[in-house]
Amino acid sequence: MSFLSAIRVALATLTVNKGRSILTSLGIVIGISAVIALVSAGEGARLYVDSRLESIGKNMILVRAGARNSQGMIADFAPLTSQDANALRSQLRPYLEAVAELQYSHRMVSAGSRTTPAPIAGCTEDVLTVRKWKVVPGGRFISKDDNQKAAPVCVIGDTIRTRLFPDRSTPVGQMIRVGSLQLRVIGSLEKKGESINGGDQDEVMFVPLNTLQHKMGAGEKVSTILTAVRSESMTDKAKQEIRRVLRETHHVKVGGSESFDVSSIADVAGLAVVITDTLEMLVLVIASVSLLVGGIGVMNIMLVSVTERTREIGIRMAVGATPSDVLTQFLLEAMVLALVGGLIGIALGVGAAVGLSFAVGWPLSVSWFYIVVACAVSAAVGITFGYYPALKASRLVPIEALRYE
Repeated sequence: MSFLSAIRVALATLTVNKGRSILTSLGIVIGISAVIALVSAGEGARLYVDSRLESIGKNMILVRAGARNSQGMIADFAPLTSQDANALRSQLRPYLEAVAELQYSHRMVSAGSRTTPAPIAGCTEDVLTVRKWKVVPGGRFISKDDNQKAAPVCVIGDTIRTRLFPDRSTPVGQMIRVGSLQLRVIGSLEKKGESINGGDQDEVMFVPLNTLQHKMGAGEKVSTILTAVRSESMTDKAKQEIRRVLRETHHVKVGGSESFDVSSIADVAGLAVVITDTLEMLVLVIASVSLLVGGIGVMNIMLVSVTERTREIGIRMAVGATPSDVLTQFLLEAMVLALVGGLIGIALGVGAAVGLSFAVGWPLSVSWFYIVVACAVSAAVGITFGYYPALKASRLVPIEALRYE
């Protein structure tokens, strides 16, 4: 019997009892679909995190006041100042592309009859480079001259623009009130979307740092210093150098605890990657158990099939079929059974991946590599668990098989 003929016979045999065949391959269906769906979801999550990192700035390092302990709580605190930022600018030019200090304040802002709460960020001009913001054509960002003069100007994110100027795509030249201070809008920012933690990056209003500190009463303290590393490969070295400089400016003795925290965006995103990897490993373990159960089901049904078809096997051997032919026939039946389950599992897994992507808004990522591997695993399960029943069938004695009732 040729190989193709053997496959046709295997398919015909399995379709005789469709319900039994489907139930037998159910474990394989569940295992394969779980792997395809969850691995695709994991890859989609990675792509989502990567896109969020791009929008924030992959090469960004944050310096925050207060050292964090293992629980993420502030242990020691000493405020950052513009002098700290100036020291980083002057000493770390080989490592840092830009340094920008920010001071945050939440205020109510108004334009005409519209009022909204807004996080206001006093900043220097370098924040545009560090955060990779883009200004809508027709406007500009805060300049060094604006900061030196403490100019009453502002640049607004897309969310603030929508709330205060819903009918204007570019509100340049309009006035925004913050308390008694009137700020002229000199630019609006292109939409960035959500950050890694789900926050709205476009809900922001930038003003010159000196304007916030001296005209809006925020004080001389700096909330955060943002830096942009010239190359991602220099991130770890840049973090070490930033710590060294800040230990000097904060007069931290050798062995003394730091009163600041230095972390990169990659560090923040690392937790998401670890969680994704852990979930993928958990899914693989569950899928392996499911495939094992499915394989046992295949072995069980093939043993039943050998018993039911003992007389048929005897007739085939009597008309010239060799033990090798019988072994091949039953192996192919087991492999086809498992492979059909694998194909159904792949279809369900891809469907689930599409549904998850649509539901959570992540990019869809279905790897052909995992689909090929799923097919190979299905076939391997069929061959592995179908070998013993096939071997048992091939060792039947024709005369005894013909006598079997």
